[in-house]
Amino acid sequence: MSIISQDLKDKYHFNISEIRNLLQTIESQKLDFSTTELIKELKRKIEKIKSEFLSKKGIIPQLINELSNLSPDQKRELGKEINQFKNEIENDIKTINKQIEKIERKIKYQFDIDLSITYLPSQKGSFHIISIVQEELINVFSELGFFVMDGVEIEDEYHNFEALNIPQDHPARDMWDTFYFKDGILRTHTSNMQIRILEKYKPPIKVISIGKCYRRDNLDATHSFQFHQLEGFAIDEDINFLDLIRTLYRFVNKYFGPETKVNFIPSYFPFTEPSAEMSISCFYCQQNDENCSVCKGTGWIEILGCGMINPIVLKNLDIDPDKYSGFAFGLGIERIAMLKYKIPDIRMFFENYIEFNKLFSEIN
Repeated sequence: MSIISQDLKDKYHFNISEIRNLLQTIESQKLDFSTTELIKELKRKIEKIKSEFLSKKGIIPQLINELSNLSPDQKRELGKEINQFKNEIENDIKTINKQIEKIERKIKYQFDIDLSITYLPSQKGSFHIISIVQEELINVFSELGFFVMDGVEIEDEYHNFEALNIPQDHPARDMWDTFYFKDGILRTHTSNMQIRILEKYKPPIKVISIGKCYRRDNLDATHSFQFHQLEGFAIDEDINFLDLIRTLYRFVNKYFGPETKVNFIPSYFPFTEPSAEMSISCFYCQQNDENCSVCKGTGWIEILGCGMINPIVLKNLDIDPDKYSGFAFGLGIERIAMLKYKIPDIRMFFENYIEFNKLFSEIN
């Protein structure tokens, strides 16, 4: 005698087999944006099984209720069968969830690490302050739902300029003058990744990209021909400027502290419309020191540029601007590091002076 029909068992085993096959597909492919989408689908399938079999109104509780009118011997025999089936489902889900956690850890840290092992290197090293700030920013934006993608530094003019609404005769080209090769240029901003990513993936999408950029700037305390930038953008139906403000406000509160104020000033960028420059309240003088060396007595510190993605850019990517809208923002990593850790000269980042790096070893 069995209380669990063979059809029910077959249905479960078919569903769990589908999940295992999907998991195997994820594990066998290169980790990228599509991996995250597959993991979301995998989690939905697992939740469906949990709801169908283990929830309060699920199949397992229903089978247990059917035991109430049976004899003690039948209850014992059939109850054991139900528990075995329940344990099988719970163990399958637990095993699959552990595998998902392992994949998500690889995506976040770009490598697999066993957190149960105590690593004892003979000599303690430390990350460069640029790497520290990059990781801090990645962690904050990952919590806000942004996927991290890297990209090319040697670019063509189309992806670096023209697709971003900066044609050949546009005056903004002078602002972003760069290093030219026979068959390409060094990118002037990480905005090129907005084009590269959207050529491969379509909305809805939320991405940040971090990396080196290059411009023909004279080297001084605040300018360098090489620097690091973070580009972030999100595109979906009905995204508006308020979504941009909310996102950046949450970023500022998480990174600089909940008491930090935010101020937006209208600006101009060819690839966003409307555009703004965002400043935050000075976290050193709390807007109370006219002689503050960080905010120069203004009480405000400019940290990034942002705006709504220009419909022209969306059209260049075959994205319907009547259906989709999006926002974008960009910030300099060195600028954030200099502000947060009071580093007076951008040249210190690139001088390879070991004692400079040791100053930040306690942050790691």
